[in-house]
Amino acid sequence: MISSFCLPSKRTRPRQNVSLGICLLIFIFALSSCGSIEPEITQSLKSRALEGDVQAQFEIGLKYYQARYDFWRGKASYWEDAALWFEMAANQDDPRAQYYLSLYYFNVHQDYNKSFELTRLSAEQGVAEAQYSLGMNYAQAWGTQQDLVLAYKWIALGNDGGVKGGSLADVEWLVWKANMNADQVSEGKRLAAEHKAIYGESFQIKLLP
Repeated sequence: MISSFCLPSKRTRPRQNVSLGICLLIFIFALSSCGSIEPEITQSLKSRALEGDVQAQFEIGLKYYQARYDFWRGKASYWEDAALWFEMAANQDDPRAQYYLSLYYFNVHQDYNKSFELTRLSAEQGVAEAQYSLGMNYAQAWGTQQDLVLAYKWIALGNDGGVKGGSLADVEWLVWKANMNADQVSEGKRLAAEHKAIYGESFQIKLLP
């Protein structure tokens, strides 16, 4: 049986309605803050980018990328803008832009072959995020044939660069998930060490504040 203490009296209902209205407004405001705000692109930055400055092109692309989800429109409203500028920089062989452009082709256009090629170009130039992604491409056969040894190599390099796709998504996870044998693991380690000896340490992409 519900006691009368749990039931609001008629006298208190208007106040509760006001409280509920205020809470609703706060909730809507909080949701709206999750939506994207159009990036601020200075004329100077845009001019440099249009003149071929690869760093400026990448920065504009990253500004749009970081604001790519729009709550109110319900779609990735700035992905296309980001891809436009990333492509300019990627065409100048910028590995950071190649990586983010690979995400565009993977997630938006779902062109896994194009995404794989861009990821490979970026990974070979030392981007740790791309190295990890390339390893996952080889592990999952996304845009390429499955190759567990190469998957181990690139995931190991990405992990060494500080990139993991979650608490378990590292080389140990790969060995367990794919049931790799000792020879495959040994060859993957050898290839990773060889790559590092030739090309040096991997690096992570610095995001804009």
